[in-house]
Amino acid sequence: MYRCKTAFVMTLCCGLLPALLFAQQNTRVSGRLTSSFYTFQRSDTVDSASLHVRGYQSVLFDVRGQSFLFRSYAQVDNDFATRIDGDARVRLYSFYLQWQGILKTGQVQLGRVPVFGGIGAGTIDGAVLSLRQGKWLRLKAFGGSLTPERLQPELIANRGDNFLLGGELGFSPVQTLHVNMSYFNKNQTRPGYRTLRADSIGSVFTQFIEPQTQAFEFASIDMSWQPHAGKSFYARTDFDVESQSFSRMEFSARSRIAGRWTLSGAYTFRSPRLPWNSIFSVFNVEDNRELEAGVHYRHSRGMRFYVNSALVLYNDANSVRFTAGSSTRFGSLNYVHRSGYAGLLNGVNAALYYPMHRGELLPSLMLSWAAYKLDSDASEMNNLLSAALGLRYSPRRLFSIDSQLQLLSNTYYKIDSRFLFRLQYWFANTTGR
Repeated sequence: MYRCKTAFVMTLCCGLLPALLFAQQNTRVSGRLTSSFYTFQRSDTVDSASLHVRGYQSVLFDVRGQSFLFRSYAQVDNDFATRIDGDARVRLYSFYLQWQGILKTGQVQLGRVPVFGGIGAGTIDGAVLSLRQGKWLRLKAFGGSLTPERLQPELIANRGDNFLLGGELGFSPVQTLHVNMSYFNKNQTRPGYRTLRADSIGSVFTQFIEPQTQAFEFASIDMSWQPHAGKSFYARTDFDVESQSFSRMEFSARSRIAGRWTLSGAYTFRSPRLPWNSIFSVFNVEDNRELEAGVHYRHSRGMRFYVNSALVLYNDANSVRFTAGSSTRFGSLNYVHRSGYAGLLNGVNAALYYPMHRGELLPSLMLSWAAYKLDSDASEMNNLLSAALGLRYSPRRLFSIDSQLQLLSNTYYKIDSRFLFRLQYWFANTTGR
């Protein structure tokens, strides 16, 4: 009964909201239809494999009036070769109505809304209020229930225990300085389940497991400053309100020198983000600190060279990252190195793409090779080779066809092949002129 009521409300909104917008002058209807197919073979056990042909159909639909906007984005997927639980299920990513001109300079979004509010981000079934005072002050407040796990077009149960709320305040005292302060409070219950357990004498019984509620509460402040062209600074800090500790601190700088050369550097402190009542909070968690530096050279408008390196510091171990490469208008080439705590890896990546026939055809080729071992003390290296061959065809601005063949070979897979095919169509129409 509850799901029927939810479906009825959403169906009513689908009919009434666009109708209200169509009644306005200069109403614009636009959207995108995307049909995708992805086929691959998966090894379920040592001697058995299953073929999968995944199909995805997504719809982006907008109706925009003078002061209103209705926006929705949904997707349905299905496996045409092997039956999988949950197939042909609709996922509703966004479904909301937006009013412009609230308090002259603000807007309100109501429905299933994506939220981007500084440290607080996600999707809620609720409301988002945004206000602006000139170019120097911005305010955003949001609140609502969390969405179902698989984004079904229905409201989640126990909405009082599954919510996300918060806000963001941004101000720019001068044109080159931007400061943002944000906060969010999130509470999430997880469904219980039944499983088999054994007692002290080996007797097996069924036990109901009820996971604890997860709770997050964080505050953040970040600042960006660009004193003049070619030089910028950024700083950020995140604070865990429940544990009364900093979970992230970051500072980075970038400066152009000698015309074509640019230097960059960054320092980042990270602490694992855990719910205050999580079982993992009773264990010792290890922070890490990262130092990063880079050099960039712009040879011409279409060709750049770069070198980046980073050192990650743990309590008892370190890790090193290094990347060097070049990018052009028609491709890129780079070398990557990883060593230390996370193992050892050396790899080369190359990409090539060249538009043809006035840009209607875009063939692409990507190659990657890597030699790696997950444990730096292991005696042998594993080799991995992957390739992707793609073709994009856009005979018209509103229509495109994409296809890509993906190949992979390593120690565990002699050959792994996958194929992706996608059709996209954009449409737009303005009525009431």
